[in-house]
Amino acid sequence: MTILFIQPAVGHKAGGATYPKTWIMEPLALAVLSALTPKGIDRLFMDDRLNEVDYAAEADVVAIPVECYTAARSYEIADRFRVRGITVLLGGFHTTLNPEEATEHADAIVCGDAETVWDEVLSDLCSHSLKRKYVGRGGVFCPLPDRTLFRGRPYGMANLVETARGCMFACEFCSVTKFFNRRYTPRPLDDVIAEVRSLKKDYLFFVDDNLAMDVPRLKELCRRMIPLKKKWMGQLSIHTANDDELLALMAESGCAGVLIGFESLDADTLSVMGKRVNTANADYARAIANLRRYHLSIYATFVFGYDNDTEETFRRTYDFAMESRFFFAAFNHLVPFPGTDVHARFVREGRMLHEKWWLDPSVGFGDVVFRPKNFTPEKLAEMCQTYRLKYYSLPSILKRGMDVKANTHGLVKALFFYYSNFSQKLEILRRRGLPNGGEP
Repeated sequence: MTILFIQPAVGHKAGGATYPKTWIMEPLALAVLSALTPKGIDRLFMDDRLNEVDYAAEADVVAIPVECYTAARSYEIADRFRVRGITVLLGGFHTTLNPEEATEHADAIVCGDAETVWDEVLSDLCSHSLKRKYVGRGGVFCPLPDRTLFRGRPYGMANLVETARGCMFACEFCSVTKFFNRRYTPRPLDDVIAEVRSLKKDYLFFVDDNLAMDVPRLKELCRRMIPLKKKWMGQLSIHTANDDELLALMAESGCAGVLIGFESLDADTLSVMGKRVNTANADYARAIANLRRYHLSIYATFVFGYDNDTEETFRRTYDFAMESRFFFAAFNHLVPFPGTDVHARFVREGRMLHEKWWLDPSVGFGDVVFRPKNFTPEKLAEMCQTYRLKYYSLPSILKRGMDVKANTHGLVKALFFYYSNFSQKLEILRRRGLPNGGEP
């Protein structure tokens, strides 16, 4: 039996436009499934973001992870293989949260974490007794992903590593909360360190939804990372910035920066979001100063489109980001992902513009798919794009580059700051308008 693993793209613009490079990261989920597949089963791998899918490939089974933005493209690929009589398996976040929809395009779906049911799926495939649905129970991690899948492919300078899954917070716009049902499951640190030791690249990104969900565990991870001499980044909630012991350990262990969801400067908006960790740690200036003291760069994310937001909200947020001299800043509009609380709320309130916007070919990446209170959908999308481009303009980059403590501390970091920031404008333009689905 031969399994073909396929990483789908979000979509493809007409004319063969270059796919956003910052979106072409290692497909870690497929490396996990490959590692759990017995040696007697042949494995093939295609990445739709890098090359055209070979629909004539000789395979018995096609396995595709599905996210909301890749759903339309995933279904296109799945349908074309099923026409040939090839068995298609779909899994991932979107499949788990929208099982009835995914079932229409698959011979079987895998909901939840696949590790605990992958052996059963393969056994049923071999015995021709495939079920329509498999549900993983979670709590099990693959000791070492099969990174041979990545050989010869340009996945950037950083390896992706997972130390835990899930988040116990309850942000209403977050699909992670729904997928894991607010559960947090740590991976054995021995396995994490063994994986890091096996990596050839000097840089890595911890893909945990919230690396600081368990602060004592993160401190121990940092202690064990110190002798490995790696540089790393990860996603953390803002309460970590008040722990000097943690920040010192992070810096010593090679942490170069952190991604933090500030989301809003308005307390009422944070409350509606369910972002209580931010309202409980509302002294942003102190948190930022603490991070800078330890030479930790900040990738700050903001979400716009809540009912308190106006054009002044954009100006105030931009001024705050510039004053804080964030390494990166994301000016994102609210996205009501299916299965999230905010999507359910907008459906109840009659504010959705498309029943299934993630499948609508008229919707492109960056389009607003609900009715904001104080903007037209088009105006909200335009404001986000305007401030993204403004943040990565030459004057902004030069001003933020003067922050030697956090952004340009050392030659290597300075070079990375200027290269990555000057590249951002092109990446922003590449992403805007990517369609749902579409042939490469």
